[in-house]
Amino acid sequence: MKLFGRKKNRQETAESASTSSDAGSSFYAAQNHEAPLDEIPQGHGRQIHRTSQHTPARRRDNSNRATNHDMLLLLFRMVLIPALIIGAFFGLKAVLGLFDGPTEKDRVQWETNTELMEKGTDVLTAGATSESTEQLSIDLDFLRERLSRWEQTERHLRGAEALPRLGIYEDAIVRLEKALRLSPNNQKAQQMLLEIYMKTGNYAGAIPLCVRMLDQDSTRWDIKVDLLKALQGVEETAMCVFLSDQMLLQQPGDAGVLEISAYAHAAEGDTENALRMYEQVLANDPKHLLALEGSGVIYQWQKKWLKAVPYYLELLELDPKPEHYLALARGYAQQAEAGKTVIFLGQAANLYGAETVSPWLALPEFDPVRETADFRSFVDRMVGTGTRNAIEEIRRLEAQRTPLLEVDQIMLPSKPDLEILKPRR
Repeated sequence: MKLFGRKKNRQETAESASTSSDAGSSFYAAQNHEAPLDEIPQGHGRQIHRTSQHTPARRRDNSNRATNHDMLLLLFRMVLIPALIIGAFFGLKAVLGLFDGPTEKDRVQWETNTELMEKGTDVLTAGATSESTEQLSIDLDFLRERLSRWEQTERHLRGAEALPRLGIYEDAIVRLEKALRLSPNNQKAQQMLLEIYMKTGNYAGAIPLCVRMLDQDSTRWDIKVDLLKALQGVEETAMCVFLSDQMLLQQPGDAGVLEISAYAHAAEGDTENALRMYEQVLANDPKHLLALEGSGVIYQWQKKWLKAVPYYLELLELDPKPEHYLALARGYAQQAEAGKTVIFLGQAANLYGAETVSPWLALPEFDPVRETADFRSFVDRMVGTGTRNAIEEIRRLEAQRTPLLEVDQIMLPSKPDLEILKPRR
């Protein structure tokens, strides 16, 4: 009994030790979350969990390699950080440049100093800004020289002021030109010189002076008007058209600009726009003499004789002149109305004498009524039958050599006709 019992205890001890030794020396120990090795899923021939520590799933769990997502994130950081550093560098440089560079007020001050000193007088320091208390530094020699110039300029101006009133324009021009050589931007000297140029008709000298004054102050309307008149004075009609059109955008009702614009358009052959300008003038002033006469002249150029009649009738009431009677007689003659033609020629003869009317009788505009009884009778009274016969023979020869204008052909304005449209001083 005793032996049997000891043997049994010895066997249990060996089994326990064997079990303990196997568990400690095994390379794999089951974890708490893993299924038992001998567990087989029901209905399938595969295990639910991997039993080996070196399976692909197990290696992925235990691997320290970075994933694709981690690599992309790392690459993004590698690109972003240098970009931020470069952007911060240039941004800081730009901000420092704003603080170091000159302000707008500094630039204006520098430009003023440059004009003041002209060439070779580069002695002024940078101007002080509104936030700075630095004072402008001027060289003593420069200031002494500038004061001398100002004094000489004033002396020339005082000498030139009285000369135009005495009609001594040449000496006044010489003094003013000397003043402007000393002080090129002296506005008083410029204004006085421009007035003399315009008064004496020196438009070629007035044009660059007007441009120079407008460079200093482009808002001066009076200088623009003088420039427009000077351009008209030198017959630069194309530039007159351009400048007047620009000025009328600012002040559409300026009568002086409209007059010059109408003349320039007519001289360029644009009679429709010239008529439009005169209509604008007459809308504001129905008794404007130049607009009335200009409209009548242009309608006669266009051979619209009846449209010209009202304008000349108005002119006879406001400002009767021989040429207005002639225009009416000529217009009615072109309509083959001999009676009305003779009426206005007779009125002109009674007012201004036969010596004024007689030269008109040979004009080609009277050919449509020349052989009528009324016109022949009137011509006989004015110059006699013999002269009338001679005039008729001359006109017949001229008519044979020079064909009549077509009905739709516009008469070309002559230089005397254009002089009628030119604005009066």
